[in-house]
Amino acid sequence: MEKNLKSKETPFVKMFIVDGILHFRYKNIENLDLEVAKQCVKDRLEFTGEKDYPCLIDAITIKHFTKEARDYFANEGNKGIIASAILSSSTVIKMMANFYVMVNKPVNPTRLFTEKKSALEWLEQYKK
Repeated sequence: MEKNLKSKETPFVKMFIVDGILHFRYKNIENLDLEVAKQCVKDRLEFTGEKDYPCLIDAITIKHFTKEARDYFANEGNKGIIASAILSSSTVIKMMANFYVMVNKPVNPTRLFTEKKSALEWLEQYKK
């Protein structure tokens, strides 16, 4: 069984690192706006310190992202992230994630997945 190296929980997310991959699991968030996005990134950077990680982002429970939040995540919000695998089963979030990848053009490699196993396999290539 895999061991969590460390974990942190905030009002918005649960984060943990397993086998060199940062797992970033959003809690039930009705509307992820710029303020929430900035807090999530601040908390993540405090948690990971100066180390960069490939990241599995579990966005299954998010209902909506604002444009400002997407713009922020695509650029300065990606600091410390080598690659992002966005996990979602919601049709709406899948559409928003595809829009994010195509229009916001994140600064790191980013792909959308519906299966955690596939997402983790893809992230393996980005581990240092």
